Amino acid sequence: MSSTESPTADPIDDAVAYTRTGDGPAVLLTHGLGDTVETWTELLPHLSGFECWTWDMLGHGASPKPTDDDAYSMQRALDDLEAMIERVGREVVLIGHSLGGYLSQHRAVRDLTNLRGLVLIATGPGYRNAEKREEWNGYVSKAKDTFDIPPPAAKMAYQHDELVMNNLEAIRLPVMQVLGSRDKQYHVAFDVYKKRLPWLASMWIDDAGHHVHRSHADVVGPAIREFVEGAMASGSPDSPGNAENFPPRPGPR
Repeated sequence: MSSTESPTADPIDDAVAYTRTGDGPAVLLTHGLGDTVETWTELLPHLSGFECWTWDMLGHGASPKPTDDDAYSMQRALDDLEAMIERVGREVVLIGHSLGGYLSQHRAVRDLTNLRGLVLIATGPGYRNAEKREEWNGYVSKAKDTFDIPPPAAKMAYQHDELVMNNLEAIRLPVMQVLGSRDKQYHVAFDVYKKRLPWLASMWIDDAGHHVHRSHADVVGPAIREFVEGAMASGSPDSPGNAENFPPRPGPR
């Protein structure tokens, strides 16, 4: 591939569109429900010197938009993220906003292979309580009408289990979280991460909303760049002398 590409879809009818720009250590950026790769417009200039991969989820942006209800699910979104990680083909830092952050965590609690770090922007680890998950799914179902996506695409954001919440300690990688003070639905998650991931780097931005990476890119961008540089230099948790930076912790809280 060239170092700069326009959105490209694989020669499969439902393959997602993706873009690779730049050269250097790899980062993979995953947007949230209702967004597209355009959400990274303000952040990408701060990641010069990295190989930046962005992609449109199924039903979004330049990717196919099937209307069949069965085309969409959380598992489909996870499978597409995994395909993107395989496409990158080497160690990568995952950067995810909202749903993209949840998907990135989901991959990390299950498998750390080829991951060097996580940047979680305006996101959360889901819910243990089934009623809370139902409330969330109801919220997503209503919010979908405000997005330019096929209505069934909202199913990719539906919560079905507590896998991520119960296994956060498995993310033995450098992790950074970014949250705006006005993004109140994730305030509790912000504290959960701080409590359960003691090696976490946290960034709280006053008077910022859900798209803090866009509205405050001049502040968030350099901080993410510094974090990614450090994550790439730190080595994996299993590297000699590095295990103490990611201490094993007791099971679910």
